[in-house]
Amino acid sequence: MAGMGGGAPGAGTVRILRAAVAAIRPRGHGFDQPIDDDVLRAMVGFFPHLPAPMRLAFPLGLRLLEWGPAVVLRRATRFTRLPEGEARVYLERLHASGGPLAPMVLGLRTLVLLHFYQHPTVLAALDVDWAGRATALTRRRAALLEVGPS
Repeated sequence: MAGMGGGAPGAGTVRILRAAVAAIRPRGHGFDQPIDDDVLRAMVGFFPHLPAPMRLAFPLGLRLLEWGPAVVLRRATRFTRLPEGEARVYLERLHASGGPLAPMVLGLRTLVLLHFYQHPTVLAALDVDWAGRATALTRRRAALLEVGPS
């Protein structure tokens, strides 16, 4: 498999990550935007910044996640073949179990939500303008410094 240790992830890794993005990202209420590929790219772009042990173990954890439904859901299927709702339930059960895959699910959830909520179209839908807010606060602080304490 093309390693997460330095190169691009392999097709199997991308397939599992794509299923995780689909299961984890918010839906409805204006969040049904076609940005899964962008979120996936941002996640993969973050992997080189993971500590080496995590970067090397991540593909193995994803493979365990892929074949876990046989144990967790008692179904002879893979994670990537589960319908979105069942995949979400599977990930929630894995996380709640507290077993060795719970931190993996938490990490996936963190990466998906971080990159989802920082996507420009989601920020726009939420009416979040970080740069505008920083500018307004800087101007307000400058004005307060000019006036001084009363």
